[in-house]
Amino acid sequence: MNLFHTKDKHEFTPLLVEIEERPTSPLGRGLFYTIIAILVVGLLWLFFAKIDVVVSARGKVIPEGEIKTLQPIESGSISAIHVREGQAVKKGDLLIEIDPSVSETDLESKQKNLSLMELEIGRLNALIKEKPFIPNPACTDNAAISAQQLAYISTKSAYDQQIMVTEQQIQQAKAQSQSANADTARLKQLLGNAKEHEARLNEVLDIIAKRDYIDAQNQRIEYQEQLRMREHAQSQSDAHIAELQNQLRLTTQQYRQKLLEELTQKNKEATALRTEVEASLFRHTKQRILSPVDGYVGQLLVHTVGGVVTPAEKLITVVPKDAPLLIKATVMNQDIGFVTKTMESEVKIDTYDFQKYGLIHGHVKHIADDAIEDEKLGSVYEIMITPTNTTLKGEGKTLPIHAGMSVTAELKVGKRRVIEFFIYPMIKYLDEGLSVR
Repeated sequence: MNLFHTKDKHEFTPLLVEIEERPTSPLGRGLFYTIIAILVVGLLWLFFAKIDVVVSARGKVIPEGEIKTLQPIESGSISAIHVREGQAVKKGDLLIEIDPSVSETDLESKQKNLSLMELEIGRLNALIKEKPFIPNPACTDNAAISAQQLAYISTKSAYDQQIMVTEQQIQQAKAQSQSANADTARLKQLLGNAKEHEARLNEVLDIIAKRDYIDAQNQRIEYQEQLRMREHAQSQSDAHIAELQNQLRLTTQQYRQKLLEELTQKNKEATALRTEVEASLFRHTKQRILSPVDGYVGQLLVHTVGGVVTPAEKLITVVPKDAPLLIKATVMNQDIGFVTKTMESEVKIDTYDFQKYGLIHGHVKHIADDAIEDEKLGSVYEIMITPTNTTLKGEGKTLPIHAGMSVTAELKVGKRRVIEFFIYPMIKYLDEGLSVR
């Protein structure tokens, strides 16, 4: 009978007694110990386990040397677009033309004025150096050349005529001086003879007629007066010659000084005009947007012929050919202290799902010394990452990385215990809370 008795002996005992005397369930005891074990293991894992500390940085793929962004320096209207996005270009290829009508007219006017100015400078140099005036063969303005040749001939003829007249006057004065010199010598000879004759008569004054002595004396006095007058005339003639020679020197000096002053002024004007021409030529050249490097067109930001563009407006970007790719990313100000050169990084390309195609690996090449201001993020630092591979593979395809793709770079700056992620925020909160007045 006892073999078939299956009821608990506590079945008919009072409830409280039943609870006290009923043995503990093995299942509950096992569950309790399991929970305790899990908690202990979890605490040990939180304390001993370490995970990577990652700094995230948003950025984009760029070619080494940066993408070339081309802009006009003056406003105008687009007259022609010669390329399309993705098209290969070479250095110096014409990409976009901007209507240069206004600047071209201004440039032609200044170039013409400069050409005329250079003709004048050539004429003045020829006059100063006393050489024939030979116009610049590059000048094709026959009217201007003729005008400068006439001015050269007129100026030179007037100067030559003035010099010739003065030189003739000098020659005449010299001839008169030579004649006066001859008369002076003759009178000196006559005066000497008269003095000797007077002296001889004076010795025999007692035996000659007094009239003869007086005549001899008067003759001597006459010769003396004539000699004095002739010497005075000689002195005046010499002074006149000196005056004419001085006048000749002054004429030459004033003529050259006037030419030099005019040449100096023209050179100043030509220099200023040449600067304006160079500036206009530079602006005119910049109206033709040329490729600065070999590469391909990255973005074409204008598409309408006849559309108006403004100075510094972005028109087109050119990606350098075969330039190594870099990752340019920005790191937050509070994270930059953990980033070092050569630090490894993993880069997720936004264009491709990293779970399917994987990541780009690389290392930090450069860290900016100074922060820059970002409108949304505040102070950030730029870093450059050199990728070790520039293609992704997945689903049987090889996917290349191109300049301009946006990315997220993850930099492993160290390891930290899991428990620290829970403790540090609490410590920071308590520290800030206790420091509040």
